[in-house]
Amino acid sequence: MSKAKAFLALAFLFGTVPVVLAQAPTQLQYSRVVDLTLPIESNMAVIPSARLHAANPSRVSVVSAMTDAQKELLQSEGLTLSGNMEINGRSMISLLSILTHTGTHIDAPRHMLERGSPIDQIPLTQIAREGVLITLPNKGPNSSIAVKDILDTGVALGPDRIPVIHTGWTDKMWGKPEFWSQTPYLEPGIGEMMAQKGVPALAIDVFPERPSWRGGKGEVNHQALFRNDIPLIQLVTNLSQIGTNRFVIVALPLRIRGADASPARVIALVE
Repeated sequence: MSKAKAFLALAFLFGTVPVVLAQAPTQLQYSRVVDLTLPIESNMAVIPSARLHAANPSRVSVVSAMTDAQKELLQSEGLTLSGNMEINGRSMISLLSILTHTGTHIDAPRHMLERGSPIDQIPLTQIAREGVLITLPNKGPNSSIAVKDILDTGVALGPDRIPVIHTGWTDKMWGKPEFWSQTPYLEPGIGEMMAQKGVPALAIDVFPERPSWRGGKGEVNHQALFRNDIPLIQLVTNLSQIGTNRFVIVALPLRIRGADASPARVIALVE
């Protein structure tokens, strides 16, 4: 094993990860791991009035089970069983079908730019590094977030940390009918500001622009970020569990060749 691999293995074993800053690497001792990811399941809530989303619901189908007893257990847990499910005596196997923009996911520049970088070419150093919460607790249903709201928090933005916009909306409202119909959103100019600050990525628990079903036109924040190769980490949850300590955010998409986006497992390693 190389020295680098041995160091990383020991680092994770003892709760220490290297955080690469602009000047020099530093060490972050972490005591907690917070899961910022929505669970993937069948028939997840999707964007209203989006034809492709409605036509392609998420589906986690069990295609084989070991025994009839396991099949009954899976049914009792509410899992989706395939109509031609096998009882094979050996293993349980599931099939996943999901749009790349359903649930907690990462958008790559290719999502909105004809020649943008695909998800498998996003440098992992941009989506696995120190994060900083931008907490806006007063942004409730149908509210918007302006550049001034972010600047007024006093949070320093720059190339060394991933800003994480935290309103609590996804924490409180995911799974409820109002989640999409009343979601807060980012006003124009936020994407451009983040690009000017040189942030490595942006994570949010609200909608990136005024929703089209509420009169929104265009994806100006998407475009501003993607023109500067800044990935967008969407629908993160459990942000209130991070607290006030330093943390590293690790947002890992599936390595889908040439894709526009991917579901992701997003975690925070909290000091």
